[in-house]
Amino acid sequence: MWKEGRLGPEQRRALAWSLIALAACLAMNAYHYSLEGAKGLYVWNRTWLFRSLILMGFVPGSVALLSFPLEKLKSKRASKICRGAAIALAAVVILLSTTLGAYLIAGPRMGSLEPARLTLISPAEGIKPLAADAAASAAPAGAASAGPAANQAAFLAGGAAGGAAQPAKAASSTNVVSSTNVVSSTNVVSSTKAAADPARPLLRLSFSSDPHWGAETSEIGARTDILAGIAEHRPDAFFMLGDTVETGSSASMWNFALSDLEAIIPKIPLRPLMGNHDALTGGQYLFKKAFFPPSLKSDSGSPYYYSIDAGAATIIVLDLPWGTENFGARQRAWLERTLKKADRTKPIIALSHSFFYASGYDDPSFDKPWYDHYQNIPAVTPLFEQYGVDLVVSGHNHYQEYLEHKGVRYAVIGTMGGILDPEPTYISPASKWRAVGVFGRLDADIYAAEVVLSYRDRNGALLHEERFGY
Repeated sequence: MWKEGRLGPEQRRALAWSLIALAACLAMNAYHYSLEGAKGLYVWNRTWLFRSLILMGFVPGSVALLSFPLEKLKSKRASKICRGAAIALAAVVILLSTTLGAYLIAGPRMGSLEPARLTLISPAEGIKPLAADAAASAAPAGAASAGPAANQAAFLAGGAAGGAAQPAKAASSTNVVSSTNVVSSTNVVSSTKAAADPARPLLRLSFSSDPHWGAETSEIGARTDILAGIAEHRPDAFFMLGDTVETGSSASMWNFALSDLEAIIPKIPLRPLMGNHDALTGGQYLFKKAFFPPSLKSDSGSPYYYSIDAGAATIIVLDLPWGTENFGARQRAWLERTLKKADRTKPIIALSHSFFYASGYDDPSFDKPWYDHYQNIPAVTPLFEQYGVDLVVSGHNHYQEYLEHKGVRYAVIGTMGGILDPEPTYISPASKWRAVGVFGRLDADIYAAEVVLSYRDRNGALLHEERFGY
């Protein structure tokens, strides 16, 4: 029996169920938003759905509380219905929260990836530029090679199918075997302007983004053509700037990507970044299995943001899959510290998945501006400008575009096979050139006194060139 100021056993039971449901809901959401890219998903994509997943935990308690004043009525029927509804709703919330939580925790971790022989770049070891190749070829025939330099040479000679001289494989995650045979910058013999041959690049880099393996809308032929062109071009490093797969928690999509990469570019030093699609519903665990096994290290301690000494350039990788949702105090402090100590006599190149300055359109499905990034620009670009970053390369927008703002150059190259974006309705004031509806890649050749950017289509034909000194 309910009395004024006291709860009867029926009320206590309804409240207990409601509190358990609230705790289960909050625990599931807390875990979800601890994952890479989840906060960005809330901000940028179907906010109403993710807001509902938070608010549902409060529904059973609200219904239970509604039964209290109804107890004052002569008929107790309405109060009993509310209490029963509260318990039933609490059971539904507990079941849904537990199921979603179990999926987020176990799903990606249980995904099995097939072994793939790739030449993954270790951020801590750096990139070996062409200058080191020239020095190695000029070394005495009997000179002993050691360390990562010998490993890379052996791998390139042995090939992906297995040759007589193959390096030891890097320790990898449970299912993925990856070769990480990249030369530390300490092995670079001649990367300074004074010692370099001005007619020969010190460093050759290639970039593309948003291949979206597994998406029905992606253009498989364009993706294959771009990879084949990179294999023929043989850059010192190829950076795939995110959205490797359509859904990050799908092991089959990652296996599809790994199979193609192994078949087409096994010898090209590769460093993928994590995009917003790669991070979906715990996809970070499969991303690490595929591209950042435990043997790899970074100066930040994170597999998502770090700097790479490329000898002739400093490369800085940022963790911005959607926007600044992951750009907390730790990453910001690391970025500022890294920029402060960067060698200003070499180009500083920053990479991220999401763009900064870019043309675009208002996305009707997200109800968000898909152009000049309202989060990234105020939070990050002042650091680029303050510390003299020369070039910023990103994807996320499925255009090719070149932009300049306050001395910093921005390249957008999200055209590796994902469905191309429509004609922009907004043109960034920073835009200098753009190509819409064209798949392709960006090559950056770093010489002793200048950087040459070459935008290319899927077949490698030159679309646009930019040159700048440093």
